[in-house]
Amino acid sequence: MRFINIGQLDIKFLIPITGGVIRLIYKYVIILFDKYEALECNPFLISIYSYIGMIFAFIPYLIFKYRSKEVPINSVNSEVLQNKSKLNLELLVHPDIFEEIKYNKYKYIVITSIFDLINTFLACMFCRNVVYNLWIFDIIFISLFSYIILKSKFYKHQYITMIIILLLGFVLNIIEYFKLDESKNTFNFIEIFTKFLTEIFFSLAIVIIKYNLDKNFCSPYEICLWEGLLGLIMDIICLLIINAVGLTIDDIKYPNNIKQYFSNYNFNDFIVMLMVILVNFIYNTSLMLTCNYFTPAHILIISIIKEYHYYLQKEGNLFLNLLGFVILVVILFMFLIFVEIIELNIFNISYNTKKNIEIRSVLDSFVDNNENDNILNEEIKDEEESRMNSTFSINSDNL
Repeated sequence: MRFINIGQLDIKFLIPITGGVIRLIYKYVIILFDKYEALECNPFLISIYSYIGMIFAFIPYLIFKYRSKEVPINSVNSEVLQNKSKLNLELLVHPDIFEEIKYNKYKYIVITSIFDLINTFLACMFCRNVVYNLWIFDIIFISLFSYIILKSKFYKHQYITMIIILLLGFVLNIIEYFKLDESKNTFNFIEIFTKFLTEIFFSLAIVIIKYNLDKNFCSPYEICLWEGLLGLIMDIICLLIINAVGLTIDDIKYPNNIKQYFSNYNFNDFIVMLMVILVNFIYNTSLMLTCNYFTPAHILIISIIKEYHYYLQKEGNLFLNLLGFVILVVILFMFLIFVEIIELNIFNISYNTKKNIEIRSVLDSFVDNNENDNILNEEIKDEEESRMNSTFSINSDNL
């Protein structure tokens, strides 16, 4: 028996991989533009560009709506038709809940938009200097919220891999500590605590998005579009208030930084803006699509791939970068076990993977059918013997 097997692999798994790779490439390309440094001094402006990128989800959303109207009736395998069928079936069984579904859909979109705004606000105001890998805890937060909200079940292989991923995450943070300059080698409890909060809000929002997709038959593009629009409005309001108050955070002085940025605005700034918008469009749509097709935890593949940027640098300690890279490879391997792309055939760890559960279900069904056939055959045989005995008895009486 092989110690490692490939579990259930879906071509759609390329969606989060693509999102992660795009984010990784973006990290290398964006620093080639000297104007990006000026944009980094305006984090709320970056978030505005990000929300604009989410709004561009209206393009695939309109395509999706058009396909849902034009899809032929005989296309029973069409994804669009299947999505429509789920809603139509629900309305057929409960014709009076259309307004309730519509209300709940937008209610949860507003809730996740507020969580995203809080997340953005805290990150921009208090977490700009945090370099530690607190995203590693998202696997715990997402799993916990999935258990509470989605009633998800977790098994031995997932608990084991979660523990290993957390331990490796602590090692990554130790590496980050030693990579910092001595002048920056400080531990700010407020920043760390706030960063934890952002990860909690992010994880909760992702699970609610999954709930909204499943229960209210939303399109992932629709959620991305509306969250982008609501986030843009709320972010602009926050920025106007902050500029009116004139806050100073670290090296950011509102509204001076914004004025200085636009006073020196040129073509390079425009290119940087387009890159931020495009990458965040791809990133956020990949998040929504991943939630739609898989579990909320699957989105972490994007975070893991993106993190390789920090350990593929020419600068810094070569040994620490190499060690961090290797640890990320192991984290990725453990995560693939967690989402059952890889199965380990040792100590019965993968006994309760979805693939193995389905195999046992088929085998049990086959055994049950055989047992039923055997019982039926026995009953037929007994009936035949009874009939033959009855005929023999009648013939004997006639004699």
